[in-house]
Amino acid sequence: MAAPHVDSRTPEQLVERLDRATMVDIACGIAEARDLWAAHVRHDVVERRPVRLIGTEAYEVWVIGWTTGQGVSLHDHGGSAGVVVVTEGHLTERGRHGAPRRLGPGEVAELGPDDVHEVFNGSDRPATSVHVYSPPLAAMSYHLTDDSGAVLLESLDPHPPAVAGEVAARALHPAQRRD
Repeated sequence: MAAPHVDSRTPEQLVERLDRATMVDIACGIAEARDLWAAHVRHDVVERRPVRLIGTEAYEVWVIGWTTGQGVSLHDHGGSAGVVVVTEGHLTERGRHGAPRRLGPGEVAELGPDDVHEVFNGSDRPATSVHVYSPPLAAMSYHLTDDSGAVLLESLDPHPPAVAGEVAARALHPAQRRD
């Protein structure tokens, strides 16, 4: 059995988590605003290269390109809740004790702050997904599946957002864009 997650954030780093409906709204809005992030997504055959699009005190948005066979092993999000929207291709998401779930374009996976899951691209085509985390990720714990039950903690350095200034303001509310 894996050790329980310990939130490593200081009190100053803790902010109120957005509700799930708001996170889904942001994730789906950003996913539909492809022109704002398409130039930033990377489908690298050597390694996954997540790109942080937007960072605020309350949430952050990432876009991830997945090539065939790429994935991330069993992990949590350090106490952050999350929403994943697939924008192209297919991804498989599996919780610690759940059956695998195949997600296609437009499909959403919601993750609670204590959820543990793995995600991978088992298809023969690249996939892309938009992720929203609230509060922003501070760490991810990888849950080993061997007999040790050990949990490896990866602290995350804040990445500067790829989208800034007026573009970021429009990205926050894609339906309100002025073209």
